[in-house]
Amino acid sequence: MRDERLHPAVAANDPPSREASGLPLLWLGFILVSLNLRLIFATVGPLLQDLALGFASTLLVTTLPLLLLGVFSIPGVRLRQALGEERALLFALALLTLGCGLRGFGETALILGTVLGGAGIAVMNVIMPALARKRFGARRMGMVMGVYALMLGAGAVLGAGASFPLFRWMGADSEAAYRSLGLWAAPALLALLVWLPQARQAAGAGKPPGAPAGAVAQVYRNRTAWSITLFFGLQVLNLYVFLPWMPTILMDRGMTQESAALVFSLSQLSLMAGSFLLPLSASRRDDQRPHIAVTISMCLAGTLGLLYAPAGSALFWAMLLGFGQGGSLSLGAFLFIAKSASIDTATRISAMAQTVGYLIAMAGPLSVGYLYQKTGDWNVPVLMLAGILIVELFVALPAGRNVRI
Repeated sequence: MRDERLHPAVAANDPPSREASGLPLLWLGFILVSLNLRLIFATVGPLLQDLALGFASTLLVTTLPLLLLGVFSIPGVRLRQALGEERALLFALALLTLGCGLRGFGETALILGTVLGGAGIAVMNVIMPALARKRFGARRMGMVMGVYALMLGAGAVLGAGASFPLFRWMGADSEAAYRSLGLWAAPALLALLVWLPQARQAAGAGKPPGAPAGAVAQVYRNRTAWSITLFFGLQVLNLYVFLPWMPTILMDRGMTQESAALVFSLSQLSLMAGSFLLPLSASRRDDQRPHIAVTISMCLAGTLGLLYAPAGSALFWAMLLGFGQGGSLSLGAFLFIAKSASIDTATRISAMAQTVGYLIAMAGPLSVGYLYQKTGDWNVPVLMLAGILIVELFVALPAGRNVRI
């Protein structure tokens, strides 16, 4: 599949934005779905020590989500073709609600609930960029993807900030930790109920007439698509290392659990700001390479600063890291759409980036947890993460070129 040099803000063959009368309800549903996409992951990190998990279960809980997000991305494409974006999202929300609820019933149920919830989120991750372009139109993509990423960050802030107070309110013991995790089924259920009316809009959402049969293979042979995939995957690796492990890093540097949870939640607030601002800025330019360089550099500085800068400055480095993480991931999602010539191609790039990207990212929490257990400190894991970010800077820059796939 060849690249064409076109302005990314406007795509050919894009359907017009639909149903003005139902736009407020569509926006509300879109926002609530987006809000739930990180809750199931951000709520575990602050309580990791209180769940009394064995080492194997700890690795499963921190690594399994990434495996699931990779493995279930391609089925997400198939589900979208069979049901349409709206009904596929409804099915995925049902899986997420069930998965979140199961986490309240102990260690085994926590793992099972993570499987179901992760599968649901994998489907939603693939479908949301295509749904955004289908229902809102290409010309609004900077704003729409900014709101999408903002809500991802808001979900992470809500989960990270409310987990520890909710745990204390429910009794502050191991059982309370599990029960508090189960309560996060409530926002997933709310999103499901609000999204329910959108299931009537599913007609015509599958594979467009005349789409080339070899589209999937051609996307995997495209250099720009691979650069987008590596940018997305290596940034997910960085984020999903720090989601479960940042509070532990801070506590090992002398912070109390409550202070570490607060710094972590504020880093997610910074992540939310970066998530919103980067797509807005990127949508105004033909070339996003400067944006890619800046966000990766912020992640590199924040990663090293958390461990090696004076402990009193941890909040600054955590927020710098969060801004870079949020900006880079929302920029990656924006590139799925901005570099695609059609909705179908955007879906395929999204699936490729998330299948390969999450499988790459899975090595992050797994290797960091293993190295931390073996060495007893954070020097080797953090230096490994810094090295990965330096490599990423070189392989990801071509993703920002002014081309269309």
